[in-house]
Amino acid sequence: MAHFYVVRKKLDKTGPAEKKLYYGVPVTTGRVTTEQLAELIADRCSLTRGDVLAAVCELSDLILWHLQDGYSVELKDVGDLYLSAGSAGYENAKDCTPHRVKAKRVCFRMSPRLRKEMKFFKFERYPFE
Repeated sequence: MAHFYVVRKKLDKTGPAEKKLYYGVPVTTGRVTTEQLAELIADRCSLTRGDVLAAVCELSDLILWHLQDGYSVELKDVGDLYLSAGSAGYENAKDCTPHRVKAKRVCFRMSPRLRKEMKFFKFERYPFE
């Protein structure tokens, strides 16, 4: 199945004059919940839906715990999760104290396998645009 996209007009301000260019932008078809994933995984192996849900809940807690301790977390054939943090700029290094550094987001770096597989994704224009 193909991934849908729509065409959006955006301003390109990189050159000497502004240009209006059109870009293909992906459209999310829907959302797959943890419960739905648990059902699908349970259908493919010997684990029950409850076993899978328990494992996913523990995985979520462990990812958070390791990110808090400064680790990145590798998910096999998916990629790495790591923390992004920062602070405002200060004229003196000693002014950049621990309480001024804040976590901003959890970032994702895809695995080489996932990057390779993305080359084969197919796209179709969204029919209801």
